[in-house]
Amino acid sequence: MLPTNHKTIFVLDHTPYFGISSDFPIDFDVSKSRGAGYVPLPAICKSLWTCSVEASVEYCRIVWDLFPEGKLVRFIVSDAAAHILNTWALAQQNLTHILNGLCLVGPVRRGAGGDVVGLCAAIESLAEASPIQSSRPSTERLFQNRGRIICITSARDDDSIRSLAEIAMNTLVQQNKKASVAQPPTTTDASTSTQSLVVHYCHLVIINVTPEKAETRVNNQPLTEMGGGIMGVEVIVCRASTLANLLGKLVLPHYRLAITTVTGIPMKEEQNASSSANYDVEIVHSAEAHAGLRASQTAAEATESVVLRWWTPRGAEGGAGGCNGPLWRVTPADVASRPSACLVNFLLNGRSVTLEVPTRKAGCRSASHVLAAQGGELWIGALGGRTPYEDPPALSEGAGGRVTDYRIKEFGALMQQNKIHPLRGNGSNTRARTKLQRHTTYWPLTISSTLIFNLGSVMEPLTRLVVQESLTEDEVESCRGVLLSLLGMETRHEFPSAQLPTNLRGKSSGRREEQWRQVWGELEALVRAHSNSSPHRALLRTLLECKSHNHSNEGDSSRATVIRATTDSPLSPVGAGNGNGDVWAPRNALDALLGAPRPPRRPDFAGRLTAGNRIATLYPQMQQDVETQN
Repeated sequence: MLPTNHKTIFVLDHTPYFGISSDFPIDFDVSKSRGAGYVPLPAICKSLWTCSVEASVEYCRIVWDLFPEGKLVRFIVSDAAAHILNTWALAQQNLTHILNGLCLVGPVRRGAGGDVVGLCAAIESLAEASPIQSSRPSTERLFQNRGRIICITSARDDDSIRSLAEIAMNTLVQQNKKASVAQPPTTTDASTSTQSLVVHYCHLVIINVTPEKAETRVNNQPLTEMGGGIMGVEVIVCRASTLANLLGKLVLPHYRLAITTVTGIPMKEEQNASSSANYDVEIVHSAEAHAGLRASQTAAEATESVVLRWWTPRGAEGGAGGCNGPLWRVTPADVASRPSACLVNFLLNGRSVTLEVPTRKAGCRSASHVLAAQGGELWIGALGGRTPYEDPPALSEGAGGRVTDYRIKEFGALMQQNKIHPLRGNGSNTRARTKLQRHTTYWPLTISSTLIFNLGSVMEPLTRLVVQESLTEDEVESCRGVLLSLLGMETRHEFPSAQLPTNLRGKSSGRREEQWRQVWGELEALVRAHSNSSPHRALLRTLLECKSHNHSNEGDSSRATVIRATTDSPLSPVGAGNGNGDVWAPRNALDALLGAPRPPRRPDFAGRLTAGNRIATLYPQMQQDVETQN
């Protein structure tokens, strides 16, 4: 079923009354910097006919800009006769054809006539088949011929309006009777058929136009059904100066359109090219583009323009192709304004604009739409209708804006070392998974949870070589040299605190014994995680020998206390305190990726379990004791 806006007909009153002034002065002399003695030009006033022509033509411009096909508009000028300016043919659906026809009609002349003859001609035009309707088979039962007539006239009172609606209703009934008894066309060419169609519904909008200072006895009337629902009549009263705004608002519900106000557009001033100011431009498009924004709005807010803020253009490479969702055509609401022209030229030059939802909360931005040109036409695309979101904080920023000690640079190096590439052969996935598990088995997440990765050159090249798949003899000797150097420092009761970062020098463990226990524990955890080859295992044996050299049994009890305190920490992995109790290992990257098991849910309140669906009573024994005493 074709919608009512498939066919629209404008009936313009061309009687002598529309030749009078609108009584709305327009300042014609825009230049104020005149010399002394200059007589300014007087203000001018448009006629009612000029106001009605400009408003109806602007209505058509919006429709044809947004709907190049499928939405047809016809013009009928009514005076002593009905002057039909165009047909339903697609070649005549453009402003050039309409303006040429209006020029041939000419200005308002003296003579008799009125809007009745034009209204009757409009009813007959609705019965004519459009190209889309002609292409449909005549046997299609769901075929519906619907249309809208917008009659711009001026009546004396409500009785005259009622009489005009009754004439249109009678004409529609007679036209349907004539169409129902008409014989089917004998020719097989549907384009040459003159068969009349039955009008199933006609929406008649009567706009009563008056000069600015004139009084009228016509009142607004809501949509009223007539003839059993085949015609709906709506009466709107307006001044000539507001007719253009009225039709600009009527086109929105007639074609399910919406207005977006693009605010904050930076533009250079004509007088001073070095300065710029922010302007607002209203654009018209399909209401579906606001589907994601209307969900949080009330019914009253949905009728108003949606304000979206200009975001920094993304450059010529953006375009409408950057939007993966649907696109809708866009046209300016005021095509003659300078800000609108600048915005259109900006987009037609290949640039695109991101629009965001204005929010009052600092740092909260929501990119909702993209505005671009493609194929010489303007388009708007929705970016998913996301709700406002805060910019995600950087990884180095914790809660409350504090800078945390995550090993960000080292984590980037870890990702570079474990890039997954498509490999051929059996066991490729297993090898990649094994390598990733080996690299993350012991990998401290924060700077403050490790010492060996903060000692810098003291641990080089051990921490760099031990993560390799295999080690050569020279590399093993280099790592042994690092271990022996550490053993010598411990023997001399020294600790390389100068190698630690400044923020950790005062925060590290106070006693050197505890610091060395942590160093040897971390080294053992690191080497054990990578002991997948015989050179690694040989290095591990050397490490264990160096570790036990200065650690006698007399300090085992105190050392066990320290180990228990660290392994019982929530940052320690599960089972870190089992087996070799002297392996110091905080929570590592592998545990963070796999996720620590959640603790079992605490048992529910016994009273709630006993009560079932009823309300649980607290301390029921107290109530029993009171009843026993009484």
